[in-house]
Amino acid sequence: MSTYDPRPMTSESEWMRTVSDLPPGIPELGNRVVVVAAHPDDECLALGGVLQELRRLPGELRIVVATDGEAAYPGLNATDRAELARTRRRELHAALRVHGLPAVPVTWLGLPDSELVSHEATLADQLRALLTGATATVAPWPLDPHPDHQAAGRATARTRPPESRMWSYPIWMWHWMRPNEEVIPWRRAVLHRLSPAQQASKNAALEEFVSQRVPPPGVGGAVLPPEALAHFGRGVEVLFQEHP
Repeated sequence: MSTYDPRPMTSESEWMRTVSDLPPGIPELGNRVVVVAAHPDDECLALGGVLQELRRLPGELRIVVATDGEAAYPGLNATDRAELARTRRRELHAALRVHGLPAVPVTWLGLPDSELVSHEATLADQLRALLTGATATVAPWPLDPHPDHQAAGRATARTRPPESRMWSYPIWMWHWMRPNEEVIPWRRAVLHRLSPAQQASKNAALEEFVSQRVPPPGVGGAVLPPEALAHFGRGVEVLFQEHP
């Protein structure tokens, strides 16, 4: 998730009136799942419980992260952005360990944060090889209201193997959209209910993203203030089916 935005967010209670009615279940993903993220923490925010569930199943899980999230705070200078990029990589690996997934391979593409639209062709070229043989891909919702997430979702949809399934996950939708917006594909949604153990692990993993919860001095508020984290600590996770 990136970057800091001072706008007021849609309340969690408003979303839950809709989300609680969704059909439960883990989607059929097969034996080689590739999770694509625009920024380091997207996958843990949206899919921490699903990732833990996949750990229990036979098969291969891989994560591909398009950017290092270095533009989370636009006011940082080049040196501080480079340090933030290194920090965010460390935070993601620490979060995966907390989730019980220390051995999951992470491929870092290092494309410019907040500029994925301009590098979408490069992203697609790199994903094409990384998605070869995948039985399922899980990527940002292509209509999520952040251009990096949209680019990552579109690039994944274009390059996934034709025989694979694709599911998507929202991030910024929870903050800036409303449940009754027609573009939200509720009819293609599935709900994963986290067990108490999964929720505890996810909460602990999200604590590892200190750089997103505690901003550097003088750059505005945190990317993940408490009202944002509330959307990801609710005990349920939502996926949309993009391609059967």
